[in-house]
Amino acid sequence: MNLLKQADVFVIYDDVQYTKNDWRNRNKIKTPDGCMWLTVPVYDGGKPMIKDVKANDTQKWRQKHLKALKMNYGRTFFFDDVFLLISHVLYSHIDSLYLINMALISNFMDYLGIETEIKYSSEIGFKEFKKTDRLVKICQHLDTSKYLSPNRSVDYLEPDKFKDAGIELEWHNYRHPKYNQQWGEFISHLSIVDLLFNYGKRSVDLI
Repeated sequence: MNLLKQADVFVIYDDVQYTKNDWRNRNKIKTPDGCMWLTVPVYDGGKPMIKDVKANDTQKWRQKHLKALKMNYGRTFFFDDVFLLISHVLYSHIDSLYLINMALISNFMDYLGIETEIKYSSEIGFKEFKKTDRLVKICQHLDTSKYLSPNRSVDYLEPDKFKDAGIELEWHNYRHPKYNQQWGEFISHLSIVDLLFNYGKRSVDLI
């Protein structure tokens, strides 16, 4: 969310291959016993693109996730507001994992007043180009002079290609904030819902 907040335009890569056991279908919350994974089960098989992956509702994960949030965050000051943002999405029975994620992100952005424009790689195109070449083409298409990249991309991006195209490549050096949580000592890198339940709209100053 910090990367999204810093950008003027944020491009969601929705037409690349889905990878299993990644942050796209799971995240962590805090409980009295430590961290707990909330995982959205998906239908397995083949090599689908992210935008084509479906949640597996036969496992009743929606009810389980909402119950876990109530049990572990029910006493937080901002529980009612934030739980409503989440439950509206889960009760909608959207079956696309990608659309579930985007609906949650959109709700959180609206709640926090983040106005970054969202674009989708499947709509922009240039799929015939690979990795750095495609990113450069997308930047040129959006008429941007700077690309803010996650640090984990350092292993495969080719900085010279951005330089040759007149685009500044900047690495996103995220410093995780420390804030007051429930249940003992601070645990970092949880789902954003942990921060939202504890701080409400003030969370935007910590993201």
